[in-house]
Amino acid sequence: MRSSGGSRTPRRADVCKSRCERFDWGASTTIAACLKEPAMGLGHRWLSRTAAVTLLVLAGLAVPGGPAAAANADPKFTFDVTGTTVPSGVGKKRIHLRLTNLTDRTPREAIFYVRPGEQDWPDGISLMWPEGGGSGECDGDAAGWYCRIGPNALPELLPAAGETVDLPFDVNVQENQQPYEGRFSVEAGMAWGDEPTQTAAPKWFTLRLVDDPEADLSVVAPDVKQSVRIGAGGRLEPTGTLQPGETGAVRYRIVNQGRKAVGGIKVTLRLPEAVTFTRPPKECVVARDRRSAVCTYDTLALIPAGQDTDPTDGSHSAVELHDLVTVAAATKAPVTLAGGTVQVEGLTARTDGRSGLPRTELPANAVAVPAADVDDSDNRDGFAVLVAAKGGAGDDDGGDGDGDGGGGGDLPITGPRVGLVAGTGLALVVGGGVLLLLARRRRVVAVRGGGGTPAA
Repeated sequence: MRSSGGSRTPRRADVCKSRCERFDWGASTTIAACLKEPAMGLGHRWLSRTAAVTLLVLAGLAVPGGPAAAANADPKFTFDVTGTTVPSGVGKKRIHLRLTNLTDRTPREAIFYVRPGEQDWPDGISLMWPEGGGSGECDGDAAGWYCRIGPNALPELLPAAGETVDLPFDVNVQENQQPYEGRFSVEAGMAWGDEPTQTAAPKWFTLRLVDDPEADLSVVAPDVKQSVRIGAGGRLEPTGTLQPGETGAVRYRIVNQGRKAVGGIKVTLRLPEAVTFTRPPKECVVARDRRSAVCTYDTLALIPAGQDTDPTDGSHSAVELHDLVTVAAATKAPVTLAGGTVQVEGLTARTDGRSGLPRTELPANAVAVPAADVDDSDNRDGFAVLVAAKGGAGDDDGGDGDGDGGGGGDLPITGPRVGLVAGTGLALVVGGGVLLLLARRRRVVAVRGGGGTPAA
């Protein structure tokens, strides 16, 4: 209808729609006020209180949910990130979130969040999960993202009792990016059984982009969980869970992520209690207790990862080594033997890893001079030896749990589960029927025309 001035009188539905479209679903009093407020020229409420409550309940049902996260001052896990110094000119550096389970149970899920924390964080630097997976089911963008590991999202990455997993993510740097220093935060959580997810307080880490043209070695050593045997061609073959008296293998991957090659690698290893070296390589000098060793691979050159473009040329930027170890037969199992470490350093710097310079064995009285390393915070990694009780079920999957692969294929589809969506839809249909019934029972609209006759 029109007023005497010819302007259109706003309909109540239009007014409420306009106001409710700006509604913040975290402030229920706002929508309640919208639904209850008398309209201009109307002599009743647009909906009854019952309908308003029904609408609010439906709004709550429409939000996907799960077990609530419970902040815990003393969580049952720890986490850390190392290797956050990147030399200028390196387009991508792989770093790792090291997540350790402190309980005697395997969690049902693990989650972590990564967020840049500086207002002036440059567009040319981003933190992202790796292409092809390897960190679970991930979603988000460079401004902040999360990954979840669970029964349907790479469960092999879940840390078992006392185990540590290395979950990769990448620092991507565009060309001509200026040196920079800024902080980013990581928040992690775990859940066991039917318990709510435990989250630890966020940790802050400093990312540095430095103008340093040296080598940059990193090492990742997964926990030892499998017994092994030497197969054809000297290859390791897993034979099941590692039990007392059996032999396993300490594996470690060394990568040069810097800008200069190294002409040799020195590796220092320390084993946990009740674990000894079985058959050390000839390059290793083993201590009397057979629990520590220093290995000098003076003919092992690693070129920068950015130069490793031809897999057939004999030059490599990464190498995986292993050492056989034996668990004492008297070890009481199941048990997690912690305290193992692997540390690496470059022996000599080289300007060109492909030049094929002649190698010579270092004499007994010579001391190798360590090569410069841009970031030595990731030159050392810890590992544990997980010993299963005798007679336990074998595990022949051969997984090494390094968290660097295994994701394979396309990124997983993320979002609400189908069952949740279906249940929500059913609830909305039922609620719509209730609203329709209420509307039909109150269909007389008290708007009077010019003659004073109620309009139906």
